[in-house]
Amino acid sequence: MVSRMPGRDVEAVTTTRPDLVELLTATSRQVERAVSAVLTEDGGTLEGYRVLRALATAPGSTMGQLVARLQLPGPTATRVVDGLVDAALVYRLPDPEDGRRVVVHLSGPGRTRLARWEALVEARESALARSLGEDRVAALRLALAELAEDADR
Repeated sequence: MVSRMPGRDVEAVTTTRPDLVELLTATSRQVERAVSAVLTEDGGTLEGYRVLRALATAPGSTMGQLVARLQLPGPTATRVVDGLVDAALVYRLPDPEDGRRVVVHLSGPGRTRLARWEALVEARESALARSLGEDRVAALRLALAELAEDADR
C-alpha cells in the first residue's frame, strides 16, 4: 500500500507476524520488572544482583571488566558498586598489577546475600517454567544463549 504525502511516496508496512525486536524488548522489560520487584523486597536491585553474580564467577574484576561483562554504562556500574561497597557486600582493592586500577571483590556478606537473591530469582524462573513448560523454557534459554553469544562476536 502506498499513501501519498506532499513531496514523497510512503509505503505503509503491514506485517502479520510479531516483530522479534519488539517481543524481546517487551519480554526483557517484563522479566526485569518482576525480578526487580522481588529483589527490592530484600533490599536489592537487579543491577546489584548482576554485579554480585559476575563477581562470584569472576572474582577480582576491574570496573572495566564489570562494565564490559554486564553491558552497563560506566557511571551506572560505579553507582551500583558504590552502593554494594556501602552495604559491605563487595570491597575494592588496588590492582596488584596496576595501582591506578581498582579490583572489586565479593565479600562474605555479599556471598550470603547473593545466595538469598539467587533463591528469589530462581523462584521467579520456576514460576515461568511452570507457566510455559520446562521444555519450552529450556529451548528459550538455549536460543537466547546462542543469540547472546552471536552478539558478542
